Amino acid sequence: FFFSTPQRRRRMVQFRYTQESPDAQMYTDFQQLASFNEEQLSQFTDILMNFFAGQQAEELMQSVGEFASTHGVNASILKTIIRGVLIFFRGAVKSNLTPLYLKEDLLNFGVAEEKANIIAQKWKANYIVLSRAAMGQTLIVNNLLDLEWRFGVTSASSEMKKVGSTFLQLKLVLDKGNNNTEHVFMEMTLPQFYQFVQDMEQAKSHLEYFS
Repeated sequence: FFFSTPQRRRRMVQFRYTQESPDAQMYTDFQQLASFNEEQLSQFTDILMNFFAGQQAEELMQSVGEFASTHGVNASILKTIIRGVLIFFRGAVKSNLTPLYLKEDLLNFGVAEEKANIIAQKWKANYIVLSRAAMGQTLIVNNLLDLEWRFGVTSASSEMKKVGSTFLQLKLVLDKGNNNTEHVFMEMTLPQFYQFVQDMEQAKSHLEYFS
């Protein structure tokens, strides 16, 4: 299995998952990801989303090894792809990207539309789990200094079933050390928020048990 890395002159584009310009390696990672056929892409995306949602590193390496063996892909190349895609997913969760905006960023990386659709649909299906995992990890690693929240009601949406639904917007102020702070914004539906609170309470009880 051979990855080609086409040399294209990149046009200046504005990505939604980050306010900074992605480095050259990110473009290479996504060009290599786009070399998968649709079945491979679907399987590999599932592997990465499972890990992002909280799977252990050992399980990730086992899944990647099996994928490499099954499809005849160089495992070392897969590791570089993982680095880029996980950076992308973290930024996408932090920026609350919708599947449409996620797809837009993938297209900007040079991923073909049909393959970008595969990843965007999986993002939509797993977004709740990924958001909870990301926020939970954020609160474990950083001290929470302040929390602001407000309720809202969806008045317009591309999906009619979402119109009239209640959502909760959170603003977290985190202590990054050395007198530096970071603002993290999250948006959840009420069922997502209640599930998140339950997950945090379970995590707290586990920490108290082992301390």
